[in-house]
Amino acid sequence: MELELRHLRVVCRLADSGSVSKAAAALGVSQPSLTAQLHRIEHAVGGPLFERGPYGVVATPLGRHVLSRARAMLADMDELIGSSRRYTSGSAPLRLGSVRTVMFGAWLSRVEDALPGREITTQVDTSCAVLTEMLAADVLDVIMLGRCDDAHAPPCPQGIREQTMVFPEPFAIALPADHRLADADEIALSDLADDTWICPPAGKEDGDLAYLREACEAAGFTPDFRYSNLDITEIEQLIGAGRGVSLCAPTVRELPRTVIKPLANQPLLWRRALRWRTDTVDQPTVDAIHQAFVTTYRQTITSNAAARPWWSTHPRAHPAVIDPA
Repeated sequence: MELELRHLRVVCRLADSGSVSKAAAALGVSQPSLTAQLHRIEHAVGGPLFERGPYGVVATPLGRHVLSRARAMLADMDELIGSSRRYTSGSAPLRLGSVRTVMFGAWLSRVEDALPGREITTQVDTSCAVLTEMLAADVLDVIMLGRCDDAHAPPCPQGIREQTMVFPEPFAIALPADHRLADADEIALSDLADDTWICPPAGKEDGDLAYLREACEAAGFTPDFRYSNLDITEIEQLIGAGRGVSLCAPTVRELPRTVIKPLANQPLLWRRALRWRTDTVDQPTVDAIHQAFVTTYRQTITSNAAARPWWSTHPRAHPAVIDPA
């Protein structure tokens, strides 16, 4: 079998997902089919690319070599296809990327209403680092990301601009309904020193894990991280089952067997922002996407957060929403 670009995308998706089942779901194939395809790819390159570890699949030395070359080749091909659109007639589709959010569907509908007649394609990922790489490689035109502070977040690449939509967005904490602090008015980060923490869903390149660890250490403890490579649904299930606690955005919906509480003194803040390519997207388009997002965000806050008993008495836990200039 000769390797093709689609095979390289399979290898990269496996590495990014850390799990055969998650990669199969993302690629729209069955797990046995993906496993068989991986065996054919490994036969073509001459050895195993992944081995199973306690937290999913991990690249072997050969796998790391193939991944480094595959990512470079795919980035070059994506850049070729993306840049070639500038020489074709007609308006190219708007390639919109986003981190996973409960607001995505409603936001996308508003974007389509704000840009009538413009074809829009989408790419959703848990990692703002991955989305930023796709933006820099001209695979996407504009992305919405939720990121931590500048010291830990993926930097904005050359030729890319960023526009803040929500800042500060104080994190809340999601606890099992039978947690010892479930009835507290607010929770200090130090109160959670003995708890098991569920890792943020994004990868280490996003900086969220390092940001949380640094904040916990400033509060006098090192967090016990026991779960990783989980998606949002899996995190919600673990909290409801009493297996740990997790940070959450104020927009989070009500979850079964879970309570949401404010963190005292807002020790952890997020920024919701747009990043875009200035060579493919103009400012009026960015502002239309921005306005669609903050309208959706305000509606989501009203539906989800404002119904919580503590919301009206903790104004410092409210996010600051910024309209486009």
